[in-house]
Amino acid sequence: ARFAQRERSLDTARPNADPDARAPAPRLTRVTFHPSYSYEDFVEGFRPTPSKSGGLELTVVDGVFKRVCDAASKDPGNSYVVLIDEINRGNIPKIFGELLTIIEKDKRGLAVTLPQSGTSFSVPANVLLIGTMNTADRSIHLLDSALRRRFGFVELMPDTGVLQGETVGPLQLDVFLDTLNSRLRVRFGRERQIGHAVLFDGAEVVETPEAFASIFKHELVPLLQEYLYNDYADLVALLGPVIDDTTHRLSTVVDDPDALCSLLAEHFSAEISA
Repeated sequence: ARFAQRERSLDTARPNADPDARAPAPRLTRVTFHPSYSYEDFVEGFRPTPSKSGGLELTVVDGVFKRVCDAASKDPGNSYVVLIDEINRGNIPKIFGELLTIIEKDKRGLAVTLPQSGTSFSVPANVLLIGTMNTADRSIHLLDSALRRRFGFVELMPDTGVLQGETVGPLQLDVFLDTLNSRLRVRFGRERQIGHAVLFDGAEVVETPEAFASIFKHELVPLLQEYLYNDYADLVALLGPVIDDTTHRLSTVVDDPDALCSLLAEHFSAEISA
């Protein structure tokens, strides 16, 4: 919430803005790293551009981070934020290149020569980098140790406090998620817990049994099935009578939102009371 308030005070950018765009960088720029994201996207690189003769020629085009740094150097009184989503999905040494050295806080202002344009470049002190990553995703590489040394880390665990007092029918959402996560911690460890945002419908906490049932059936259960490799015995242990122990399928109760909320309320509150 605090970051969202800060975000509203900054200019915003389109996610994954076109790296060829020449518009001035806003004060908040978002990018998403992925296996194909490169130094040319982030810093600078040769790209085909229209020539005066009507054909194409290769010219060096600034990447998103270089544009932000150029804008920040002309506006030292304001902070410029680069928000990197899924930072550990990218090839960090390939994307950052020589910038791994000059993003360090004690090397801001230190100039390096960029290899493609041959220009001198430095990272201003008023440029902030924020990276997000999901440590539960084991299909991706661990964060590069060289980059890890250059960042501080803030762990964001599920916060059921934002669900306190919120109900759908008889089901208390904070009790439901707390209990489910308690069971997940026992089986898989703390990193496999489910975040509170899953029980939000847009910017608001889910309010109706129908909306909750849709999230439960199409988001929560498939995620748990993946965690458990479709082991329905374990799924029964997590969700109780919502799973038909005979057919190893979701009980028909999931098609009745009111009945689903009542059944979950009874099953999860029983454990709290025990």
